This record gives sequence, structure tokens and C-alpha cells, in this order.
Amino acid sequence: MSYSGMDESGYPIAKHRESDPYVNIPLRPSPSQQNQYLRYGDSRSSHDQKQQHQQQQQQQQQQQQEPADSKDKLWKIESPQKQQEPNSGTKQEEGLDGEDVEVPSKPAVVGDEGNVNTPGSEAVVETEEDIAVLNAAKVRKASPVSYAQMLDATRRERDYAIALLVREATLALRSTEVYSVTNKNQTAPSNDIHDYLSLSKYFWPNKNKASGLPYKRIDGHVNPEIETVRDYRLLRTMIREVHVMGMAYHFTGRKEYADKCAMRLKEWFLDEATYMNPNINYGSLRKGEKLGARTGVLDMFTIFRVFDALHYLKQEPTWPQDLIPRLQEWFTRYVDWLETSTLAKLEQRGNNNHGTYFDVQIIAIYLFLGRTEDAREVAQSALRTRIDPQISPKGEQPEEMERKTSWYYSVFNLQSLMTLARWGDDLGVDMWYYEGPQGQSIKKAVDFMLPYAISGGEGWPVENLKGFDMTDYLKCLQIAWYIYGDEKYLSAIEVLGPKVQRDMDEGKIKTISTFMCDMSTLLEATKRGGQGFIWHWCLT
Repeated sequence: MSYSGMDESGYPIAKHRESDPYVNIPLRPSPSQQNQYLRYGDSRSSHDQKQQHQQQQQQQQQQQQEPADSKDKLWKIESPQKQQEPNSGTKQEEGLDGEDVEVPSKPAVVGDEGNVNTPGSEAVVETEEDIAVLNAAKVRKASPVSYAQMLDATRRERDYAIALLVREATLALRSTEVYSVTNKNQTAPSNDIHDYLSLSKYFWPNKNKASGLPYKRIDGHVNPEIETVRDYRLLRTMIREVHVMGMAYHFTGRKEYADKCAMRLKEWFLDEATYMNPNINYGSLRKGEKLGARTGVLDMFTIFRVFDALHYLKQEPTWPQDLIPRLQEWFTRYVDWLETSTLAKLEQRGNNNHGTYFDVQIIAIYLFLGRTEDAREVAQSALRTRIDPQISPKGEQPEEMERKTSWYYSVFNLQSLMTLARWGDDLGVDMWYYEGPQGQSIKKAVDFMLPYAISGGEGWPVENLKGFDMTDYLKCLQIAWYIYGDEKYLSAIEVLGPKVQRDMDEGKIKTISTFMCDMSTLLEATKRGGQGFIWHWCLT
């Protein structure tokens, strides 16, 4: 990233007023994607085109020389021969339900000597693309839903999702509360009101000491005392509301949403009276300690939602032109703290969700600052530092299953791994299909939890407090269906979806729609450069 100079504290100032961190990302394919460029016609150079042409010629020569029954079966579809209507221009293929599917007949193939081989001759082979079209046509034909019905359902789900979004954004618009670290009645041990402060939620007063110190950890049991310091609650509220209003602005164009987002961001990060210092030295503080705990670093991990919203908000003509560069200045200081502080380094080395969400947070900030190579390095490292140690060959997440609320934390970490995999798509790192040395993978983590999800947690092999909420696992399952296309996921969604919806209808959980997430995943996930901002909304 380029800078125009240094501020009074010696930190670099962003040069471009509205730099977009997602432009100019090198289209460097992951190993599993390299062949896709040739398959989809995205040739990389004239040299590549020449090589591709030579390979095709050699392939055609080999196919003409080999007997018909020895050709690679991957390039053929075995199907019953059917009588073709004269001059019909189509041929019949058997559908999945036994019905016929009309597909275009293959064009004639011109051989090396210029001779035309008509369809049906031995020289004609079905390419991988032909096979994909035929298979997709069969599945499409077998669908019980017409295209018109699909369009109708899509429109209704979209309208419902936007209505929910606008309702929440309007509530955020009406809020007059000040969101600031200065809005608390106690300060961090530094005595600086601008220092962020939160209390460690699983630590309770020591009953054996009159002072209650030192606090003792009781995992799975949240100490309500954490609500006496509101920095965490206000930070997360600010992030969520900026994201929701930013999305609402995208769909409605209402200027007031953008204006309120700008106000909230200035209020939390920049205004002289209310700003937060760019560190979390006192996050998850345990009473009696002089410094916070490493776990407090996670308090900021959802910040990627703000960055997602900024891509839309900056399109507003009246958007403050200096706001994004000033935010980049703040996050330049904050990421320096993440890279150098002892607390952050300890959190980065975590072998559970804490380490994973550290990566989620720092990748988001690197991309916001235009530090694409640094983001790619973190994503590449996550294959070895996150998937390998955190998922067993059977798909268990050992560190999360040791927790008292083992189901919640297993889902929570799965969400973070999927978020990293989504960014990996943009950075040329294939995490979705990566397998560790013992077969560890994201898909195995999904599969391990699946039977327990269907049974409502029956047979879960370890201790688990607070039940088996399926809301977030269902989100993961929907993502997994679009990524992997495993039919068992779709069957499970049909079982779990109505249960979650019933809890929403009864007011047990918040009413949400994952439609925007599902659609953006379907259209963009695992595709290079698909930024999927709406995608993040439903996952974490």
C-alpha cells in the first residue's frame, strides 16, 4: 500500500482516499484450481494457448489410433442408443427418472487432415464440459420444481430477507445511545478512559478470600459481572449495526443509513472525546490483574463486517472522503499492536477457536489495508496451523470438545474455519478441499457433527452444557451443501430447517434469513475473486 506521509505520531497515512483492498489481487490459482483456467477458456498467455492447442492435437491423434473400447471412460457416457428423429438437430439422453432429456447434438469434429468426422463416428469424444452439461441437464429435468416456481420462491425469499434487514437497520438508525469506550463508570488499570476494557466471562470471585481475589475460572458459566463494563457490548453493537445499515443502504439506497454509519465509525474510532485507543491491552481482564488476558483479543474479530459494509457505503455521493483513510490509519496502529504485543502473540498460538479467530481478524485487517501478501501468508499457514491440529482424522475438534459447552464451541470453531476458507478463495489458497497428513479436513468436521445434529445431540461423546442449538450448525451445513454438494447435507437441512424456524416463530431465537448468504455462496464461493461480502453476514 502507498502512503502520503507520516502523521504526528510517526504512523503512515494512506495515500488514496478510497483505496479498495480487493482490487489487483493476483489471480494466482491454488493447486486444485489450476486446471480450471483451461477448462473454462481463461488462457493465461499465448504460450499457454499454444501448449493447450498442441495437447489437444496429441489427444485427438491418440484417440483416433486407439480402439473404441479402450478409450478413457472419463470422456464417455454409457447410455442406451435411441433412435433419432431425422433432421431433429437433437439427440435423446435418458434422464435420472427414466424420462428423455433433449440435449444439443455434438458438432462435427475437424480432424488433423481437415476431414470432417460426423457425430457418432469413432473420432468424436465427449469432453469434460459435454459430460458436465449432460449430467446437469439430467438433474435439472428430474427436479420437481419448475424454473418459474424457483423464480417465484427466490423473489419471495429475497423480499423477506430485505424486510428483516431493513427492520433491524431502522432500529439501529433510531438509536441515540453513545457507543464509546468512554461510556463506562470504571477505567482499565491504565486509568486512561480511552483504553478498551472488558471482563473475563468465565472468571468468578474467589469464595475463599474476603477480597474475592484472585478470580477463579469456572468454564461454561458466565459471570454476569461482565455486564458492569459495557465496552464489549457496545463494540459488538457498533460493528453489527454498521454492517446491517451498510447492507440496508446497498439494497435501499437510503442516505440516512450511510450517514449513521459514518457517525458511528467516527464516534468509536476517531472523535477526540470518544475514540478508542488502538489496542486491547485490557480485554478479558480478571479482577486484581494489571493486564488483560490473551482471550480479549477476540473481542474485535467481527470487525470484518465493518470492512464489508464500507465497500457499499463509500458509493454514497455524500460519504466523507477522508473517513476510510483515517480508519486505515487507526487500523495500521492496531495491526501493529496485533503483530507485536505479547497478548496477541499468545492468542495467535492458540490451538483452538482463539487461534483461528485471530487469523480471521488479522486477515480482514490486512485486506482492508491493502496488505494482500500478508493476508495470503496467514491463509496459507492456516492449513498447517489450524486444520491439521484442530481437526482429528475422524473429524472431531479435540480442543473444543474439552470445553463444558463442547457443542457450541465445536460449531463456533467450524464457523471460523469456513470464514478462513472463504477468504482463501480470494487469496488462492484452497482450504475447502485441503486434507492434512492424517486426512483432517473441514468437510470431516462437518460430517462428524452431522448425525448428532439429526438426533438432537443424542450420543454426543463428551460433556455438554446448555443443549444443542442447531441455528449456527444449520448455517454451516447450508454452506457445506453449496461447497461440496453432498446429498446427505440437503437431507439434513430438510430436517433441521423446520426445527430452527419453529424456534424463531416461538421467539426462542432471533429471527433471521440466510438467503443472502446462501445466494452469494452459490454464486461466488470457491471462485477466484468472488468477494462474497453478504456471505459473511450469516456465518459468524
